[in-house]
Amino acid sequence: MQIAYEEREQADLRVQRTRRLIFQAFIALTIERGFGSLTVRDIAERAGINRSTFYRHYLDKYALLEAYMAEIAALTEAAPASAGGRGLRGPVALLRHIQQHADFYQSMLGNRCEPVFVEHFRRNTEQHLRAWLVRHEQAGGAPAELWIRSLAYAGIGAIRWWLEEGRAISPEQMAAWMDDMTVGVAGPLEKGQPSAA
Repeated sequence: MQIAYEEREQADLRVQRTRRLIFQAFIALTIERGFGSLTVRDIAERAGINRSTFYRHYLDKYALLEAYMAEIAALTEAAPASAGGRGLRGPVALLRHIQQHADFYQSMLGNRCEPVFVEHFRRNTEQHLRAWLVRHEQAGGAPAELWIRSLAYAGIGAIRWWLEEGRAISPEQMAAWMDDMTVGVAGPLEKGQPSAA
């Protein structure tokens, strides 16, 4: 029984190591070449694995991108609560992650942006906004979904600006500013009042 457990544990460690190698290769090659020109062969060669090994873990590079985005979403959801009390722990964790992998995000969100990544990023942002605004829609005004979509694109624009400015502002300050802008724009929606704009 103990031998089977140890074998399973070693197999799990191998899976984790292989996935880590694949992610590292994926990030490095995306920075170098851009996502659009990547192939599974490129990723496998850089990771030092066979293509068949890659396919045991992911269907294609788009499935790998989805898995990467899922890990980022999990990272932001698992972020410890901050003492500030503004509910910014998720955005701060995301901005810290972006800061650590700035070259990757500049490649994926910048001038040579990858539409699949931007779309996934937008949908993930909308999901978080929807949870915040789920009960609110202006009577006779713009639908909540329009607000959510607009705020999601504004968030992507703010992150692009932050990256272009060299991330001189701390993730905590940037998250606070983004929160202020969101509350400023969505405040009337949340209160069920027409926007002054």
